[in-house]
Amino acid sequence: MKRIIRYITAAVCMAVMITSCDMKEDDIFAVDPATRQDNWMAEYRRVFNNNEYGWALYTDNPTYGRHPAVRTYAVRFDPQNCTFYKSSATTSLPNANMYDSIVSQYSFKMDNGIVLSFDTYNLFFHWYADQSQSFSQDLQADFEFCLDRFSANEDTIFGRGKTKQLPFFMVKMHTTPEEYQRLSDEIAGYAAYNCVMMCAGDTLKARFLSGYNNLLVYFPDEEGGEPVEHMYSYGNLTNGIYLLENFRYKGRTVVEMELDRETGEFHDRLSDAKIGPRPYVNYLLEDDDDDQWFFGYSGLGSYTQAEWDKTRTALAASGKYSPDNLAYICISPDGQGGLALVVNKWYGADEIHFHMEMKKVSNDEIALRYTGHEMSGRDFSFYDAGMRHIVDAMAKQDIWTTYRITYKEGNAMNPKGFVLTDKSNPDNSYYFEPNFRYYHYSIWE
Repeated sequence: MKRIIRYITAAVCMAVMITSCDMKEDDIFAVDPATRQDNWMAEYRRVFNNNEYGWALYTDNPTYGRHPAVRTYAVRFDPQNCTFYKSSATTSLPNANMYDSIVSQYSFKMDNGIVLSFDTYNLFFHWYADQSQSFSQDLQADFEFCLDRFSANEDTIFGRGKTKQLPFFMVKMHTTPEEYQRLSDEIAGYAAYNCVMMCAGDTLKARFLSGYNNLLVYFPDEEGGEPVEHMYSYGNLTNGIYLLENFRYKGRTVVEMELDRETGEFHDRLSDAKIGPRPYVNYLLEDDDDDQWFFGYSGLGSYTQAEWDKTRTALAASGKYSPDNLAYICISPDGQGGLALVVNKWYGADEIHFHMEMKKVSNDEIALRYTGHEMSGRDFSFYDAGMRHIVDAMAKQDIWTTYRITYKEGNAMNPKGFVLTDKSNPDNSYYFEPNFRYYHYSIWE
């Protein structure tokens, strides 16, 4: 009896499954292919036309010999036409600045799926795709896009260029094109050339190439290997960035990152990934970039200025060197954890080096100690002739002097104008004005 019951039960289950399959198949093929395509297009057309302010359109475009660059357009659709508005992508185009908007036509067509075609010429949009332009055909952008899907809330459309197969997406604007442009342009101010990507417990060197809208992240391709460069195209939203090429690392996938304007950090809401400021100490510990660290008298704290005054007086009294011949001064990191106070850089025999030891105290603190090693082209000691005052102010031989590193201009992600402040004596400070040596003749200014 039990065997009979099992047979009956199995037969009933198979009948239910067959019925279920038949119903699913009937649902799919109840509508003929032409009608299905028409319905599909009508659905996309409805989404496209449901745009009070329009769409921000982001395309990945070919570039010569490097990673694709992102261009952003503002466009509004009606049933027949599309209107492109002036945007960051149009400002540099020849003869385009005279227009605030340009109207052209668009269409949908079927070609192995739905294709959006901007099929009449629009100066704002088609210039990069114009085959009559002088740039190589390989660099021409797409003007037709395969549409892959739109989001459940219908505010984002995803696709790719039909020819180049580069990513494309559109975001519904919830404000005017001018305001959207202003807010998205502000994001570029946080796109730092020196920053870090923190993901899966690792801190990775990163940098934004904002001119191309490329994000570079450095990590090994293999466990234990050397970090190598990986590039990702991104678009500026009004509240962060969207990665057209998703960042994938140790099981995490990062697509969109929101900006915290107070900290300058970009956060991924779906993972632990974030992009933050590069530790300020690394600008000194890891770089060998002298041009950023020049300073002058006007940028010193009151105590430091007094020590410079003593230096100038002592040098003049020594009779060995005139303080008026001191033209430039900088701190020169060697990129290997060392640092030198350099006077008269590029002045041959008068170039004077005072070598310092340097160590990290925290992400924004360093400690310095003078090694006692001086190097110049002269046959006397500048330290003994009077420069001991400013050298000892910065770092003595017998103790470590700890400095806090802050910035004076820019923001946390894009700091400009670093200040070193002695933690034990806040009046002993050094302001490294951006491009000081280009704007000043003497360190006494």
